[in-house]
Amino acid sequence: MAAVDEISPDVYRVNVMTDPDLDFTTSFFLIRDEAPTLVETGFRRAFDETYRAVSELIDPATLRYLVVPHFEGDESGALNGFLSRAPHSVAVCSPIGMAVNADLADRDPMVVDGDSELDLGAHRLRFLITPYVHTWESMLPYDPTTGTVFCSDVFIGPDGGHAITEADQTDHMIQMYKSVGIFPSRAHLDHALDKIEAVHPRTLACHHGSVKAGRIGTYLQALREHDVTGVTEWNPMLEPTDRPR
Repeated sequence: MAAVDEISPDVYRVNVMTDPDLDFTTSFFLIRDEAPTLVETGFRRAFDETYRAVSELIDPATLRYLVVPHFEGDESGALNGFLSRAPHSVAVCSPIGMAVNADLADRDPMVVDGDSELDLGAHRLRFLITPYVHTWESMLPYDPTTGTVFCSDVFIGPDGGHAITEADQTDHMIQMYKSVGIFPSRAHLDHALDKIEAVHPRTLACHHGSVKAGRIGTYLQALREHDVTGVTEWNPMLEPTDRPR
């Protein structure tokens, strides 16, 4: 059953366990406002579960924006499910996302770039364009009204049953990235970290793991100081006991 937690005023984390053996979870986020917005949608296969969770907070038919940081099963798999239930909703993606993945949405997406801003009511959304972090079309939305960066696959960590943490999970984060190799380029990662640091986030709303409500500088420094880019031999089909931890 999806867990729902408020992580900042009217911003909710909807979380589903992905891999209990690794304490690995997947989250997306609902901003409850005049223009209700989802950041990420979760997996298509989990749509019924996550739709019920969203229904606890709003009428999903009133959703206006479905923000896609990048097109991937866990980030956008349920996109068309939500589009079909919310007749006035629109997917939101980066310019590269529109160029290469627009066909994945049943309605034409809205394109945003680094100068765009969505007025949701009490909240606003702006966008950090961060190619190859970790896919070509990646972008990271942020809400300057709450200081929240929706950081997608940056700052991955364990969940441990905690929606929000102020603990230092950098060791786990670095080990995970070295194991799976989702960042192809040091230059692209540094470019993204520069953009994140420049908006002075107070909260890192992670797609995988607990939301980070403290030690923001520590996480940024850890990714700058450790080489977590390049090719690995990660095999997602390994048995749990053989997986890197």
